[in-house]
Amino acid sequence: MKNFNIIILFVIALGMLSSCEKFLDAPYDNRVELNDVADIELLVTNAYPMRADLFAEIMTDNLHHYATTMQANNGPTYLPLFRWEDEFSDAVTTATPTHAYSHYYKKIYEANLIIESLASADGDELHKNALLGEALILRAYGYFSLVNLFSMHYNEANNATNLGVPLIIEVPKENRGLYNRASVKEVYEQIDKDVEEGLALMKKGVSFVSRSPYRFNITSVHAFMSRINLYKGKWEEAAKYADLVVEEKGVTVRKMAEDVARKINTTEQYWAQEIMNPTIHPNLLLVNQVTSTFLCRPFGYRLGGFYIAHDLFYTTPATDYRKDHFSAGGTVIDSVALPVKYGNQPNNPNALQVRYDCFTMEEVLLNRAEANLRKANPDIAKAMSDVEAIRKERFSATNYRTLPTPTNVENALTTLIKERRLELLGQGYRWYDIKRLGIEVEHRMNRTDGKTAVILKPNDKRTAIQIPLQARVGNPLLDDQLNPR
Repeated sequence: MKNFNIIILFVIALGMLSSCEKFLDAPYDNRVELNDVADIELLVTNAYPMRADLFAEIMTDNLHHYATTMQANNGPTYLPLFRWEDEFSDAVTTATPTHAYSHYYKKIYEANLIIESLASADGDELHKNALLGEALILRAYGYFSLVNLFSMHYNEANNATNLGVPLIIEVPKENRGLYNRASVKEVYEQIDKDVEEGLALMKKGVSFVSRSPYRFNITSVHAFMSRINLYKGKWEEAAKYADLVVEEKGVTVRKMAEDVARKINTTEQYWAQEIMNPTIHPNLLLVNQVTSTFLCRPFGYRLGGFYIAHDLFYTTPATDYRKDHFSAGGTVIDSVALPVKYGNQPNNPNALQVRYDCFTMEEVLLNRAEANLRKANPDIAKAMSDVEAIRKERFSATNYRTLPTPTNVENALTTLIKERRLELLGQGYRWYDIKRLGIEVEHRMNRTDGKTAVILKPNDKRTAIQIPLQARVGNPLLDDQLNPR
């Protein structure tokens, strides 16, 4: 009996050891291991980010603050951002830098998990190539968003010393990884590497590349590469990739007369919901957000407190269809208006579904126009042709008039940047233009009192948004690597 008991104990011990080994072999974060390409594709669709950077619109010259109409709980959240202050809200359930930082890193984690899982997954190799390429593009998009929010703008003279963001290019194997900030140079090198490899893989597995307007395809990757090179000041490359988009899709800009007719014949809320509907508009890449996080909350409904800047409000001709995107709020005396471009506006900040644009043909044409003006051999006529391709769909046939032909590149750039600002109003791109173009911005806390103005100078260090407090709590190394002021 004694020997039998010893044997039983020995078997139990072996069982416990085996169970322990299995436990230790399990992923630390209890994630499901993905071994089939079909399962991984489901994760890919989930790895697409929101437009978590839309809060930056209130940091630009596109909007002014009007305290009388601001809902009380919006002030503490958004006024620090309007003043370009470092101590901003730590809310992660609405449009804030804290939310953006957390959200983009979550999506980078998911992209890394896809990349790791595909290395051992079963399935068609061309399908795996397409998904791996897509995951690399998604990781690049995440880092491009982060480095342009939380770092100084790309500048080859300073990139090696300017602080970028932490680079995490594999799934962490510990519960709490600590990461130093890479330089802007290192982050952009990773972005370039991921985009180039991702595009090559997507081309290799092109038969498996999704045709959904909510997922990257070859055309939208080219649009992304055009934007990257525009921000880097690589004008020939920016124009080249914009050319590829036009070759693939044609000059298919939004026909705004149809939008206006839709607005007249339906309600404003329905019209707003349909503005980014891919079945009736030629957007290159959208994200379909089903969540209560209303990303354009501060300027997207009547109690938000931020409204279209008066220089835009008063100078946009009534005959310009883009004026129809200005939705009045307050009273006539207040002269406040919202830039209505996304669903669930203008008076329902808690709607559960909305589409946001990542890339549009209008932006690509504007990118190409600017690149053609700034490259070594400027082409004013070609640049203005792209501007007019947009403008002729912004007026009725009887009201459309071409702009006077600029006599030099400087005047052409002034015209282009003005059109770019109006065309992309409310879409979140002006902040990046302010950073890269060195535009001075004045924000008044009381619009009748210039003494209360806060001014952002060209290349101001505050254009690198401070690393959020919650990120520093999770990664204490960042406390010693804050953006200088």
